Amino acid sequence: MSTDLLDLIDNDIRRRILSILSIRPSYTFELARSLGSSQQLIAKHIRLLEESGLVFKVGKIESDEGPPRILYKANLPLLSLLQFIESISVFDSEEAETENIEGSLQDLIGQLKDIDGKIRVLEDNLKELISAKQSVLLAINRMLLDTDTSLFYRMIREALENGNFDLLFDAINRHTQ
Repeated sequence: MSTDLLDLIDNDIRRRILSILSIRPSYTFELARSLGSSQQLIAKHIRLLEESGLVFKVGKIESDEGPPRILYKANLPLLSLLQFIESISVFDSEEAETENIEGSLQDLIGQLKDIDGKIRVLEDNLKELISAKQSVLLAINRMLLDTDTSLFYRMIREALENGNFDLLFDAINRHTQ
């Protein structure tokens, strides 16, 4: 994880954008209106967040008033990891001023090793969850071999991106009945 990514979320407007996009998909004009900012400024921040992988496009809304509006959503797993890293950071400027970390060099090294061990456990858990998710998707694919595969994958992608699994569950239920 690069420090650039942490620097990227050290901006109030970007944090507010991420906060909204972690709740629901939105487009730049909607975000600008919610945040009381210009659409150009929001678009600039969205572009930076998208390049970093913190947000991604989830679709378009056709508009009679102009070009289609692109919907963005926060990358929740990456955002959760960054929030966790921020919460354990010993380099938080407010904490650094109020909290003096004391102990011998060996005590501090021991604390650092403990933190690294906890991070490794979390990384391993994340890898296991991603692997389990892939296994479930493959199992579902095997169950639905007689359906249109591209439609199925598109439905899975849309369900994952939008957080709405109703259509996917309906298709699975129809197939298994």
